[in-house]
Amino acid sequence: MDRFDLDGGTRPVDLGTGYVLRAPGLTGTGEVFTPRPGAPVSRAAAPATPELEAAFASTDVEEAATIALDVRATAPPPGGAILRSATGESALELEVPDLGPHRGQLVLSIGEDGVATWHFPVPETEAAPAPTTRGAGATRRFLIPSDPVPPPTAPATHRGFVGAIGRKLLKVLVYPITDDLIGAAGNAFAARWEARHRPYRVRRFAPDSYAVPDVPELTPEDWARLGEGPVLVFIHGTFSTSHGAFGDLPPDLVTELDRRYQGRVIAFDNHTLSRDPGHNAETFLAAIPAGVRLRLDVVCHSRGGLVARGLAARAGGDGAVVELRRGVFVGVPNAGTALADPDHMVHMIDRYTTAVVLLPTGPVTEIMEGVITAVKVIGHGVVGGLPGLSAMRPDGEFLRRLGGGTATGDWYAITADYEPPASSFGRLVRAMAADSVLDRVFRNAANDLVVPTMGVFEADGVAGFPIPEDRVVRFDASAGVTHTTYFSAPGTVRALDNWLRA
Repeated sequence: MDRFDLDGGTRPVDLGTGYVLRAPGLTGTGEVFTPRPGAPVSRAAAPATPELEAAFASTDVEEAATIALDVRATAPPPGGAILRSATGESALELEVPDLGPHRGQLVLSIGEDGVATWHFPVPETEAAPAPTTRGAGATRRFLIPSDPVPPPTAPATHRGFVGAIGRKLLKVLVYPITDDLIGAAGNAFAARWEARHRPYRVRRFAPDSYAVPDVPELTPEDWARLGEGPVLVFIHGTFSTSHGAFGDLPPDLVTELDRRYQGRVIAFDNHTLSRDPGHNAETFLAAIPAGVRLRLDVVCHSRGGLVARGLAARAGGDGAVVELRRGVFVGVPNAGTALADPDHMVHMIDRYTTAVVLLPTGPVTEIMEGVITAVKVIGHGVVGGLPGLSAMRPDGEFLRRLGGGTATGDWYAITADYEPPASSFGRLVRAMAADSVLDRVFRNAANDLVVPTMGVFEADGVAGFPIPEDRVVRFDASAGVTHTTYFSAPGTVRALDNWLRA
């Protein structure tokens, strides 16, 4: 660990081992954390948690260094030589050693307020600033928004997913570049990762197993039993898994649902990056053995609701193997989300990451594994390689094709407008992050961090919408419910208990 000072000027600060920092307009101190001698690169002596390190290991990412800054804004240096990010904000510049064409590099920035943003190297074609004092060899440059948020009025003692919040952290991450990451078949990389870490399966969702990952797929005997009465199926959302998305449900509710449905409660694990929800729905239907017909009730989260709508579009009628009786949309982008547009997809990734950092719940490592995989693909310009995300574009082809996919069955909705809760942790978040989170992440639009509040139950021109008000639960801004915390909210538990009657 090496300490250094920033004086607000344009002078480059040599951090050692090829790292150089320029932070005009910022004064304060910083520390550089690099790997311990003899330890793997990912085990840097830096602010981190075992969960974060596990996410790095699962995605073949190594933490090369972490730079921690305690800074404040000062008067611009002479001549107004302030660096600017791609969005026009004041920025700092970080130079890192170029590790060659077979190693990719990213920077994960965690603000003093916990807001997380991902950054890619500045293209070499962009004009570089004045030469800096740097080590031998080529470097890669990152421009990172630098405006510090106001100092917290409460001690920075909360330890989130990345460790203690309160300092600006720059985590330099390194990963191998493989042919399927940059090749023409852009989704091959995400597809291979999901096949290995997120395989398709239909599994039991019992009181003793719903919150654990190691549950086998259904057997032929299990399928036959499902055909004997109504079935409740849980379908997870983006970056997640069944046990990850719904593991926060209280055991008493899961036990009661298991009793009501006489053990016919299942979950569908599916690919959320490399396949669109229509393909997910077809895969579920293909798993149903010949001769079995299912009467389904569905609880779906996030893009899992689009999978459910895909099932609804294929339900009923002669030869159909499923009938949709009812469904509950929880934070579902039925009207899409602008964050799924290619120009804004990194903002979607940033919001998921911020949710994990500020309000960790459930197996957050799994969400981060999916996030990092998506970041790698986007960083190499292969946005088309993530059809599972682009399917949520409001004006996209998938939602246009889906059209009247909810014409059958009775549907309910749960939605939220996020604001930190008035708890002890909430007061800390408010003190540390109220202005910056609401302005930089929510931008004053009502949403749950990822999905527009109204779009969950309103979707223009789609059969079955709007969902009647008496079938909608809306968490207001004081409830503190985010896109990733619905299932720990008592209001969600009460609604599911009332709506799901086998």
